[in-house]
Amino acid sequence: PRASSAPMPSSEPKNSKFTQQELPAWRPTLTPAWTCAILFVVGCVFVPLGAACYAADRNVVEIVKRYDDACADGFFATDAEVATRAQIDGRGTSCEVTLTAPRSMRAPVFVYYELTNFHQNHRRFVKSRSDEQLAGERDAPANSFCDPQAFATVDGARKSIDPCGLAAWSYFNDTYVFTTQDGVSNDSSVSTPLSVNERGIAWPSDLKHKFADKEPRHHNDDPATRGGGAVDGTLKSDEHFVVWMRTAAMSTFRKLWGKIEQDIPKGTVVTVSVANRFNSYKYGGAKKIVLSTTSWLGGKNAFLGVAYLVVGSLCFGASGVFAYFAMSPPRTLGDVAEFMSTARLD
Repeated sequence: PRASSAPMPSSEPKNSKFTQQELPAWRPTLTPAWTCAILFVVGCVFVPLGAACYAADRNVVEIVKRYDDACADGFFATDAEVATRAQIDGRGTSCEVTLTAPRSMRAPVFVYYELTNFHQNHRRFVKSRSDEQLAGERDAPANSFCDPQAFATVDGARKSIDPCGLAAWSYFNDTYVFTTQDGVSNDSSVSTPLSVNERGIAWPSDLKHKFADKEPRHHNDDPATRGGGAVDGTLKSDEHFVVWMRTAAMSTFRKLWGKIEQDIPKGTVVTVSVANRFNSYKYGGAKKIVLSTTSWLGGKNAFLGVAYLVVGSLCFGASGVFAYFAMSPPRTLGDVAEFMSTARLD
């Protein structure tokens, strides 16, 4: 066949300032004086900001108390005692721990439980759930990631666990009751119940989109294979369960348990009656109860304030070094215009 005489399309870009990268541009030359000024301005911004963050952190009042060691006596009891306790939302023990407010704690005071060495961030744990079941699709089958907590044997029949998976199976089931006594009189015989609001602790988006208002089926109802607690009511109404199902990023984490909506004066002794059911002894973890106020920056964490202060101080120091070398002894610089020249070489 005869070759086509049509010209081949050219891939050469148009000869414009945009395609040839000749648009006007600002090319700053960082002289010692400019570098000194920039570092000084950064330091002036970072140091006050760090001081404000650090002051906010210092205003947060936090009380942390480990209780798994104090509640360990009797946890591994006789077979008869274990069989009795297993019928009450898992076997466990009861004990009391006391917390003393070092400063006045203004409402709301947040109540957290803290676990250590519990890897909710493990890939298998994170994937071991069925979001379809949690969202209310009753006929959604347990997926393969839910093994070994996908099916249960009920009256000789194989039934699907709903909600399935390791995350739901290991639901944290310790509970707390709070009472206070006056730190001035220090009379332990006079105690007042301290109300804790356990509503409004879950993310609104989780309650609206991820958890349905439905009853669980075959979930932690067998004492022999129970991993944690049973859901109290429907999935959506049990906000402790919703909070537990939002997996933590680290192996040591805190989860919100409730809110105390009244001030706690300085010196007040808070007694916490603990139903110690969650078996952290099996995997070598610790359990703690935490009372904390908040600031405009959040909970107690000095890292951000310290980081701003350190970086700002380093900028001040570096600014001083550049100022010294710029002025004493002075150094002759080249012609800045030569660096800014855009003349094209032939």
